[in-house]
Amino acid sequence: MKVEGSNGLRCHNILPIQLSNETTKVRLAGRCGNINVDDELDEAVAEESLSLAYLTDKDQNNVEGIIRCLMENKKQEDEIQELDLSPYKQLWKTIVREDWKEVKKELNRNPLALTSPISEFYETVLHILVNSEKALWLVREIVDKVDSDSLGKSDYQHDTALTIAAYVGNAKAAKMMARKNTEFLTRINFSGDSPLHAAARFGHEETFRCLLTVARTTEMDDQSFFSGDNGAMIVQYLISANLYGLALDLLKFCPRLGRENLRQRKRILKKLAERPLGFESGCKLGIWERLIYKGISVTKEVTVPSIETKKSDSFRIDIVDRDKENLTHGHFLAKCRQQAYYIIGFFVPSIQRIHKTKLMNEQARQLVKSMCSGVLWTFPKASYALKLPVLKAASLGIQEIVEEIFKEYTAATMFYDENNYNIFQLAVLQRREKVFNLIYKTGLSQKWVASYPCKDKENILHLAGRCVPSRHINGAALQMQSEMQWFKAVEKFVHPLLLEQRNEKNKNPREVFDDEHKELVKEGEKWMRYTASSCMVVDALIIAMVFAAIIAAPGNNEKGIPNFRHETLFKVFVIADAAALFSSSFSLLLFLGILTSRYAEEDFLKALPKRLLLGLVTLIFSIATMLVASSSALIMLIDAVPGPKVMLRKSTIIPVTVLSALPVIFFIWSQSHLLIDVLLSTYRPTMLCYQK
Repeated sequence: MKVEGSNGLRCHNILPIQLSNETTKVRLAGRCGNINVDDELDEAVAEESLSLAYLTDKDQNNVEGIIRCLMENKKQEDEIQELDLSPYKQLWKTIVREDWKEVKKELNRNPLALTSPISEFYETVLHILVNSEKALWLVREIVDKVDSDSLGKSDYQHDTALTIAAYVGNAKAAKMMARKNTEFLTRINFSGDSPLHAAARFGHEETFRCLLTVARTTEMDDQSFFSGDNGAMIVQYLISANLYGLALDLLKFCPRLGRENLRQRKRILKKLAERPLGFESGCKLGIWERLIYKGISVTKEVTVPSIETKKSDSFRIDIVDRDKENLTHGHFLAKCRQQAYYIIGFFVPSIQRIHKTKLMNEQARQLVKSMCSGVLWTFPKASYALKLPVLKAASLGIQEIVEEIFKEYTAATMFYDENNYNIFQLAVLQRREKVFNLIYKTGLSQKWVASYPCKDKENILHLAGRCVPSRHINGAALQMQSEMQWFKAVEKFVHPLLLEQRNEKNKNPREVFDDEHKELVKEGEKWMRYTASSCMVVDALIIAMVFAAIIAAPGNNEKGIPNFRHETLFKVFVIADAAALFSSSFSLLLFLGILTSRYAEEDFLKALPKRLLLGLVTLIFSIATMLVASSSALIMLIDAVPGPKVMLRKSTIIPVTVLSALPVIFFIWSQSHLLIDVLLSTYRPTMLCYQK
């Protein structure tokens, strides 16, 4: 529920918590929204960290009633009868106009407005001014004038002006107020947020760095504030805002932060497991982007930025020297590659984006390592702290988290969720091949892992038989191929006894696969037939054109012998025309084979994709050779001279060549995604067990 304050300058969220049939607990959830940090946050912790108001169900949807309740609490705390806001009407008018010079004049006329609440929400003038960076000069003057107590006044949510500055990301204003009194950094509002929490919650990196720098360079008791659930909450907020480097920096500042007990480790790992885009396994990169990603390396200094480092747009790329044995030639190549990437990255912004992506991925992985290490894991401990994160990571396909947890506790395969699925069963059910490949990478016994029971008397092969189309695969035929690959991959290493095991519906895995994929087979057949029919029309047209061109060869024929038969260009025409005829005929037969296929499930695995791939390649080749033949005939027609001879001229060759190349390039570009998808899915499947 959103509540708008005076003049539209404030926005709050109110989070209702149902306690019983008649009572609802309501807590404010921050300036601009609420971030659910932990679904398992118990009520005792909530009551300690948050101020709560009790309302009935009748008042739950009455936003005005909630606001009045909170304002009444503030009135009782400050022992104020009624606020007299009439002296500040003109001040409000100048603030709305953002006329800061007039605001200063009004403050000079009424010095009481510097420290008194000027709105019904108990906001001081600083609460309002910190929302605008243009008013920074005026904020500086007011901070210098007022004393520490006046600067620390709070509104009806217990937000000080420093907290508001942290919420909106006004780093300079926040820094000058924090320097005046570092105790403001530990002030907690109704949402349980300190200024550091507020800056972390909404991803204001520069503001957080400034406040953290003040905390480090003053006499502030760091260990009391950056400890317990209070400090762990900051790390969770930073992770939610994708500020993994800043979270690592904070852990470097306070080594025990977030690792004082298993509950803190669990919450941070769970938050990381909910961020698949923060890891390499969750990044969807193209072929060229993937090559650049593999070539870039981030050093330790870049991975863990220093707090004192100022914000800079520059970036650094270091290339990994993978051939350390060759210290001369390999080192020289590494230096060349480093310089090449640096130069390209300076002119191509996408290189910088890929660098930032890899930097973020490495920082996220380091956070996972830091949360998993330093504990002698036993099954009870691991079941409490690691079970939920590793199952969540397996379900979302975050290979890095699963791998790091395996390194620390190899018995993680014995964790089951509420549906009695373990890590690898979830990976099969959600089609997460990178997690499933860890069976081979971690050296686990394949037969043992595959024999784990599931619910409803099913095994892992029953899960592979379910229909789970991926949104990352385009085309029903390719989706059916992927489903078939998954089933064959799991089938290869399960115990033979599991192949005929029946579930509660009395179906074995193969029967489950057939029943679940009936509709997908029909859609795949329809897609294949439509594609093949469209390509056959083009093939038929090419055959007709090139066959007619052979009969009517360019140049006057004497007794059936072409006059240009001794010209090189004529030989090019004949070879290109024949190649177009034969390749288009072969392509036509391949697409005809697709139309006449029986469309069984196994056909989608290899036969149909291979025919489609080869048919498209030969079609592209026939189009290219047809245009070469047509261009040759056109040049001979234009440049023919009495003799008969052909006098080749650049003014003819260049434009004809360019114009004939354009259709080929366009067709290859338009079909490149389909060609690459079919090629990779057929000859380079992602499952290691299927490859083996």
